[in-house]
This record gives sequence, C-alpha cells and structure tokens, in this order.
Amino acid sequence: MPQGLREPASPIWRGFDRALDALALVAAAIIPFMFAAIVYDVTTRNLGGWRISWALAVTEYALLYVTALGAPWLLRERGHVSMEAFRVLLPRRVARAMERLVAALGLVACAIVTAALVPVTIQNFGVGDMRADFLQRWMLYAPVTVGFGLCAVQFLRFLLTGQSLYKGLAAEQDGL
Repeated sequence: MPQGLREPASPIWRGFDRALDALALVAAAIIPFMFAAIVYDVTTRNLGGWRISWALAVTEYALLYVTALGAPWLLRERGHVSMEAFRVLLPRRVARAMERLVAALGLVACAIVTAALVPVTIQNFGVGDMRADFLQRWMLYAPVTVGFGLCAVQFLRFLLTGQSLYKGLAAEQDGL
C-alpha cells in the first residue's frame, strides 16, 4: 500500500496485505511464461518444429489469472482508473459522500459476482477443456471468484477504515 495511505496496522489487514502481495507476485510471474509461450508458438508455427498444442489455451487461462489475481492488489494501491478530475470540482463533503457510495457499490457488485461464481466454479469440477486435457473448466472460474471476492473485501476495508479510494495526485503529478 502506498506510504502515507496506510491505516493503523491490524493483524487481519497485515495478513490480507500479504495475501494481496503474494497474488500480485504470482500474477507478475505468469507474464514472462505467457511471453515465452506465445513466442515459441508463433515461431514454431511459422518456421516449423515441434509445436505445443496447448500453448494458446494455457496463455488464455494465464491472461485471466494475471487480471483476476492482480486486481485486488491494484485496487488497494489505488492504481485503478478513476475520475479524480471530476471529484476535485465537487465540494469536499459531496466528494466524500460520492466516494463512499462508489466504495459501497463496488463492494456490492464484487460480492454479487463472487456469489454467482461460486456455484459455477463448483459445477465445473471434473469438466475438462478439450484444447488441453490437463486443464479443467473450474480453473477458469476460480481466479475470477477469488479476485472479485478479494476486491469486495478491499472495498469493505475502504469503508471500514475511512481510507480514500483515490491517490489525490496534484495536477502536475497526473497525466501522460
């Protein structure tokens, strides 16, 4: 979490932060593997050689894992897309109320997606992916379920601790 934006440390939030950090590291570690798999697949397709039939399927799964496992960390770090330019034009009380509403809506939306995905994940145990026999369909839903569930917890954290969803960058710090 960015320095200066931390609430007083509690064992629960420290553990939660460690879990988000670990998942972000897993997501980051997957990226070089995806790069290598794509380069290998394209090279062998064009130049001939021993092809890995499952490379595309594994890369598709990996893209989902990178996104879903990295999202809660990104939310905690306030790296998500936001409309701070609009928010700074509002009176402080209105902006704070709107921010809390956004956090509450984010919590509800993430909780609904998580609740909807739990039974879908369970239903897909034992269902294989025809493109690669070692991949199971539940493996598509599990990271999204975990990612949205952890995002819901992070939105709840924002609400409970009163932390801002926004970095609050000055105009000269923001931009391209």
